[in-house]
Amino acid sequence: MSIFDQWQKIRGHSIWTAPLNANSVVVDAGAHKGEFSQTMNKLFGCRCILIEANPDLAKDLVAPSKGEIVHAALAATDGVSQFVFRENQESGSICTRSIDRLNPTASVQTISLKTLRLQHGINQLDLLKLDIEGAEFELIEATPDDVLSDIGQITVEFHDFLSDYQNKGLYEKARSRLERLGFTCINMAFRTHGDVIFLNQRRWAVSFAKIKLMQFTAKWVLKVKWGFLDQ
Repeated sequence: MSIFDQWQKIRGHSIWTAPLNANSVVVDAGAHKGEFSQTMNKLFGCRCILIEANPDLAKDLVAPSKGEIVHAALAATDGVSQFVFRENQESGSICTRSIDRLNPTASVQTISLKTLRLQHGINQLDLLKLDIEGAEFELIEATPDDVLSDIGQITVEFHDFLSDYQNKGLYEKARSRLERLGFTCINMAFRTHGDVIFLNQRRWAVSFAKIKLMQFTAKWVLKVKWGFLDQ
């Protein structure tokens, strides 16, 4: 398989498929209706843990085979938070924005990545998908080094394109932390940080030359294959 065949884009999230197989474990944070995990399970047969904070979405989630559902918000710490409902169900969040003054809320459990891994017996996490509507910044900042540093790859929709998060250096801070832990950053989006993938070089033993080739070609491969020119 050539490097050009090793990429998929699933619901706006790019992934590097080369190391994924039926033994892989995926955490799908911001599972929505389960589409990402259903596709991952179909393509690779991997185990998927679906995490969804929106109570209206969580109650209707159906786990794929080798899948588990967690009705909570993946967050920096364990506890309880207020979930903000928004007109677009997928954009609801535990992070309050300036436009949310009149939006309804509900109390939801929050679970840290460390606790999630302990409770679900995740010894090796191959792929972490983060689509958690602004909570990604604090999660990346506060999660202990040892919990983050052995994840194979992280695919993130960063929400710094929203006015509440702009011009605060939040993406740059998150990127710097992950790079210090041994990840290489590849921004697959063209105009924002809406589709960023971090590959753990310590985990996958990917050569520097191959990483640079990935950085240069990956998003163009996806653009040509699927016509993406989005975020």
